[in-house]
Amino acid sequence: MTAIRELISPQTMSRLNRWRKARAVFLRPDTSQAERAVAEILGRSWIRAQIYGRARRILLEKSAERLLAELEEGLGPFAAQLRVAPEDPAQTKWDAMGNLTPLPEAGHQVQALWLVDVLQSGEFFVEFQPIFLLQDGDTFGFEGLLRARQSDGALRLAAEIFPAARALRIEPEFERISWLHVLEAASRLPGDSILFLNVNPRLLVAGGPGLEALGQEAERQKFPYTRLALDLVEVERVESLERLKPALTVPRDLGVAIALDDVTSGYETLKYFQGLAPEWIKVDSAITRGIAADPRRRAILGFLGDVARESSFRLIAEGIESAADLDVCADVGVVAAQGYFLARPSKDPAPPSAEFQKWVASRRRETSVDEIGSLETPSGSLPEPDL
Repeated sequence: MTAIRELISPQTMSRLNRWRKARAVFLRPDTSQAERAVAEILGRSWIRAQIYGRARRILLEKSAERLLAELEEGLGPFAAQLRVAPEDPAQTKWDAMGNLTPLPEAGHQVQALWLVDVLQSGEFFVEFQPIFLLQDGDTFGFEGLLRARQSDGALRLAAEIFPAARALRIEPEFERISWLHVLEAASRLPGDSILFLNVNPRLLVAGGPGLEALGQEAERQKFPYTRLALDLVEVERVESLERLKPALTVPRDLGVAIALDDVTSGYETLKYFQGLAPEWIKVDSAITRGIAADPRRRAILGFLGDVARESSFRLIAEGIESAADLDVCADVGVVAAQGYFLARPSKDPAPPSAEFQKWVASRRRETSVDEIGSLETPSGSLPEPDL
C-alpha cells in the first residue's frame, strides 16, 4: 500500500509539528476588549512578554492545549477576537506570526494533535461491520471503518479521526488514507460480499482526492467494481448536487453502487434520491435507535419505507441495538441492517450474533404461521378442495 509519507508531504508534516515543538506562542488581540481580557487572564506573563507589533510572545509554562483552553474559557464571547500561533524554530518570529489563527480554531488544532502522534509512531487499521439481510439473516455486505491506535495504545474511531483531520487541515489526505487501508483490508472479506466504502462527497467537489485514485487502488488490489458501494457521508454539506453528479458518473458506469449514509429525514431522502438516484439509503441511528418507543421516528421510517417500495432504492438501518427496534424496521420495509445487536465491528468478518440468529428464526416462524392463517376461510376452516 502507498506509504502515508507519500500522501502527506514533508511540508505538511512540518506544519503539523509546530504546536508539538513550540516553546512559546504569539498572541494578538484584535480588539481592546479581548486585550483587556487576555491581560487579566495572564497577568504578569502578559506584561513581561516580548512585543512584536500588535502581538506578544508568551513562554509556554504549561501545555499549549491547557493554555489555549484557559484563554478560550476566560475570553468567552471574545475568544474569536484573539489570534494565536506557535513559535517555530525553523521560522523567523515575523514569519511565525504569519500563521496567526483565531483562538477557537487553534484550540481545535491543538486538541487534534494526537492524530500527528498516530501518523508518526502509531498505526491505522480497519474493522468491518457486517450488514445482514433481514429476510434470511445472510451477510451481504460490510462497512469498512478506519481505526487509529496511538503510541500509548489509546484507540481512536473514525468519528474522532476525521474531525481531527479537518481541524488540522489534512482532511483530503485522510480521505485517501482511509480508502487505501480499507481496500487493502478488503481481501479478508467473502468473495461475494459488497464493500461499503465511506466517501466524503464534499471533498470530491472541492478539489479533494478524486475517485481516480480510488479506482487505481481498487484495480491494484484486484477488487471488482461490482462489489463496491460508495457510502456518501455528510452529503447534506454539499452545496450543489449538480457538481457532485459528474464526479460519480465514471464509477457508476463501471458498476459501482451508490449509498447515502446517515439519512435522518424523509425530505432529505427525496431531495438526494432525485439528484443522485442511489441504490441504497442508510437510515441513521438517530432514527432507528429506540424507534420501537418513538411514534414520531416510526412515522419517518414508515414514510421512507413507502418511498422505497415505489422507487429503486433499498433501505439499510444503522445502529440497531435491540430486537424491538429491528422488528419495527423489518415491518416498514427495511431490507438490511447493521448494529451491535446483529454483530460488532471486527478486523475479520464476524458471524451474526446469537441474538440476531434467534430473531431471524422467530420471524421465520411468524411468517410460516401467517402463511397458514392466510389459507383459512373467514369462518376459520380450510377451504374445500376442488373435486
